[in-house]
Amino acid sequence: MSELELPENSNAAGVEAASFEILLAQLGDEGSGYHTRNDPDPLRRYQRTTITERRGAVEMRCKAREVVHGSVEPSGDHATLLVYDFSFNAAKIGRRITSANISFRFYGMQPTSSTPRVHELAPYGRFILLPTSREESSIIGTEVNVGGGFLGANIGGVVKWEMTTSSTTNDATILNGATECDDFGNETGVNWIIHENKTTKSGIPSFLRVAILLSREDNKGFLGSFEAKLEADWKTEMSRFFGTTSRDDPILFDPQQKPTKNLCPAGYDLGNLAAVDLKAISDISFHAVTPIK
Repeated sequence: MSELELPENSNAAGVEAASFEILLAQLGDEGSGYHTRNDPDPLRRYQRTTITERRGAVEMRCKAREVVHGSVEPSGDHATLLVYDFSFNAAKIGRRITSANISFRFYGMQPTSSTPRVHELAPYGRFILLPTSREESSIIGTEVNVGGGFLGANIGGVVKWEMTTSSTTNDATILNGATECDDFGNETGVNWIIHENKTTKSGIPSFLRVAILLSREDNKGFLGSFEAKLEADWKTEMSRFFGTTSRDDPILFDPQQKPTKNLCPAGYDLGNLAAVDLKAISDISFHAVTPIK
């Protein structure tokens, strides 16, 4: 396979713009800055498996499970199927990740190359996970001093009037999946936002699998970028992860690479990738509890 031609100037073709910032550093945390690079070996430079990995008070990793190039449908546009696994973990006791905002964006490799567009993604839309309900009651009261007589009897003391109101508070872990547009309204990116259930304070799910189907006008190489923003709770006090930012290499895609089949040993229909059920591939889960025997 011949090596793809990269622009001589990194500003050309948006390579600098495609380099992405990982906004996961908490002030004072060791190892908060990091840089994910592409392998210098031309045979391993493209379509790297580990998109990013961060270790510290909170840990996040993104790993590519499938990269499959083909066509959207027979005689249709070129296409690329992407599947990524995310793992989230609060490594220190008393901490949890309360929200995550993750995005992928795609660009042409050369100034004259077309930009891939999002044909489909999963999960897509708004999802409610582990909903909870909580009954809340409040009492509104007043005290009245009473004196004098009633039917010949002397009465004195305090009468307390009370009114009880009750309400139901509903909460849940929320996942939102959507596309992102460029300046011209083309859907060239994807975004997922996860918020924890604020009532149970159980953190966000520990595992998320997403699937993306891109359509491409040409069969040239292209770039992908990734950005993540996390918020975490530490001993019930919110602590935003910020501070250092690192420039990470863009993900390089080569349509001439052989398709993976990690999740489908029989392989995919390369001439009809639109037939792949992205909803069936996507997944989200919390930590499983295993009893100690």
